[in-house]
Amino acid sequence: MTDDLRDVWITGIGLVAACGIGRDAFWAGMREGRSPVKRIDRFDPGTFRSQVAAQVDAFEPLDHMDARTARQLDRFSQFGLAAGGLALADAGWQPGRAGAGADPTRTGIYLGSALGGIAFAETQHERYLERGIRAVSPTLALAVFGGAAPANIGIALGVRGPILSTANSCASGSVALGEALGAIRAGEIDAAIAGGVECPLSPLAFGAFDIIRALSPGSNANPEAACRPFDSGRDGFVMGEGAALLLLEASDIARSRGAQPYARLMGYGATSDAYHMVQPRPDGIEAARAASIAMGDAGVRPGEIDYVNAHASSTPIGDVAEARALALALGEGLGKVPVSGTKALYGHPLGASGAIEAAISALTIRDGWAPRSVNLTNPDPDVEALLPCLIRDEGGRPGRYRHVLSTSFGFGGLNAALVFGEVGA
Repeated sequence: MTDDLRDVWITGIGLVAACGIGRDAFWAGMREGRSPVKRIDRFDPGTFRSQVAAQVDAFEPLDHMDARTARQLDRFSQFGLAAGGLALADAGWQPGRAGAGADPTRTGIYLGSALGGIAFAETQHERYLERGIRAVSPTLALAVFGGAAPANIGIALGVRGPILSTANSCASGSVALGEALGAIRAGEIDAAIAGGVECPLSPLAFGAFDIIRALSPGSNANPEAACRPFDSGRDGFVMGEGAALLLLEASDIARSRGAQPYARLMGYGATSDAYHMVQPRPDGIEAARAASIAMGDAGVRPGEIDYVNAHASSTPIGDVAEARALALALGEGLGKVPVSGTKALYGHPLGASGAIEAAISALTIRDGWAPRSVNLTNPDPDVEALLPCLIRDEGGRPGRYRHVLSTSFGFGGLNAALVFGEVGA
């Protein structure tokens, strides 16, 4: 990173997740450490091998928007608008209001999603088959594309800068944050609402992942134990839904209005395995390179990373490949770096995962507390040999975390990494 690039602060966090809605409820859920995963009740999962998920049951659209808007939007766009509004309220940021926010024409929206409005499209297709085209919602064409949620955020909040939708599988949210970082640094915009949104819990979308045996089938009778990052008993990921949008601001803009930052977004790296559509490269070389690029972009040496919030999706192959990648990227110092995988507390909401974990990284820096890996009772020996400092403490791990690395990996071998730091570090 060169000295003439702008510093980028995280000044607002908006979260919609199974363990809590809003920053405080979410963080309290993380500290409590109780998995919200349960048997799916949105549809009958009885025909599937895996029958559990992390649903956001507490979400009430009218808490975040008026009734007319709620009726017009599908769940994907509702989540996006809710998370965006929460982030701006958290930051005390109002587009265009003197002293309270950036110029709305110089504020962008960067949002990642693997599947966009696919669940809504599925319900409308069922209507079509049952009752014909006149039964289909007139909003269908406006809801299914990945840009629907950020467009609706822009309309509702009066944000008129660039919109970028990223669809990089489970790395989508991290890629969106990285692209927003680059745009602010380069002076193209002054602020961005950035992150990820995912609402994939419908029979066809869920079943598509179940067919390829990506989901956990072994804990249907004990759903809370289904997601087991780095554990010997892990047998697949647990699908979740959720959203996380962060307000990123150029530090000069944030300072001018007296904003209180959580952390800095310092570096971003992305690579491709070019190996397989489902399996990651076993040696982790390209995932490691993404982390190395992010650290180089941040101007941070491997030995300066104090905590890793890992992608850790709880898949047999993926968790080991990630451990190898971290060993390559961080080298000998990895043996002293605390690492945790946190998806047991909100599932794996695909394209929103990296953004949720970005929020966790920022809160870890602010509060000096790193969450543990829930359900990690018997660490995989191959993982533990590479990651000896896996956080298993019941109460998490207090400490000073100056620099945090967060990793995200998606189908097709799409790798992304972000580095966060203390303001002033």
